[in-house]
Amino acid sequence: MTDVRPTSPAESESVLHTLFGSELGGHEQVVLCQDRETGLKAVIALHSTALGPALGGTRFHAYASEEEAVRDALNLARGMSYKNALAGLEHGGGKAVIIGDPDAIKTEQLLLAYGRFVASLGGRYVTACDVGTYVRDMDVVARECRWTTGRSPENGGAGDSSVLTAFGVFQGMRAAARVQWGEPTLRGRRVGVAGIGKVGRYLVQHLVEDGAEVVVTDVKQAAVEAITEKFPQVTAVSDVDVLVRAPLDVYAPCALGGALDDETVAALTATVVCGAANNQLAHPGVEKDLADRGILYAPDYVVNAGGVIQVAEELKGFDFDRAKAKAAKIYDTTLAIFERAAADGIPPAAAADRLAEQRMAEARGTGSAGVPRQVRQ
Repeated sequence: MTDVRPTSPAESESVLHTLFGSELGGHEQVVLCQDRETGLKAVIALHSTALGPALGGTRFHAYASEEEAVRDALNLARGMSYKNALAGLEHGGGKAVIIGDPDAIKTEQLLLAYGRFVASLGGRYVTACDVGTYVRDMDVVARECRWTTGRSPENGGAGDSSVLTAFGVFQGMRAAARVQWGEPTLRGRRVGVAGIGKVGRYLVQHLVEDGAEVVVTDVKQAAVEAITEKFPQVTAVSDVDVLVRAPLDVYAPCALGGALDDETVAALTATVVCGAANNQLAHPGVEKDLADRGILYAPDYVVNAGGVIQVAEELKGFDFDRAKAKAAKIYDTTLAIFERAAADGIPPAAAADRLAEQRMAEARGTGSAGVPRQVRQ
């Protein structure tokens, strides 16, 4: 069983305010799931189905409290709505979190119980991998729920979505390089990658192949050793604080959210920020602080959309080349956002939000986008 601090009444009110009264809310549906026999505690949040069934991964994490887990699910689901909109997908945004240390409580029976909860939504939510869940886990979930992506090729899936996530981040970074330095390449640039797990390790490979000088850090020493053994030219530093203060051209946050807070932005030496982590801005206003310092920020949910493009393609019968071609368009989308930001005199994050909100608003006028295709009349 997971040991999580109970939510206090004040925290519960805060969650409800976020859901119903905050600009970060507006979610259509939030489902709390519990299976006492397996120890499952999960939150499934559907932010919007305006463009189609909500699509987003399942995060398995040892949250400090249930309130923190709910808030993370809400924020991540909202981010998926914007990500899917700008990726041009016929999907709304959703996200699920399972509360607990996956190394301690993840079992086949727990994942099957989770799959039954997802299936009970009747296709309004399509799940996939995220932090703490893997292809093999989705294979288990899929035994109870047909609305599961990120499965292994032998089970009809596309495999590891981290491959195209990293590819898309690299395309966004190329677009930022073109705006900042005139050429769409990282050759000769010093790039700091914070977090070299599922996505970061593939991003490092793209950067090395492009001729970048790469510096990495990760809380797991084994991940660092694996990267430096594969790419001896890559250097490592002890932690994120050291990395953000090191001389860099590009900073790539590729771990958990909230990486860009006041202290980090003030310390950054990089003039481009482009990484795979979700919800990188710790609070509203950080995007303006980045712009005021002359730091070009590539909105996270734009550049890290390669993974969701990959799993969305899985629903149609997966073709890697087709999915990669769509992920390559992240370069053009990122450039368009930078151009919109410059024209409107606003930070790129605000420009991206406007474009995503425009697409969702247009879709809301077209009727039953949230009804799964297979059950529409």
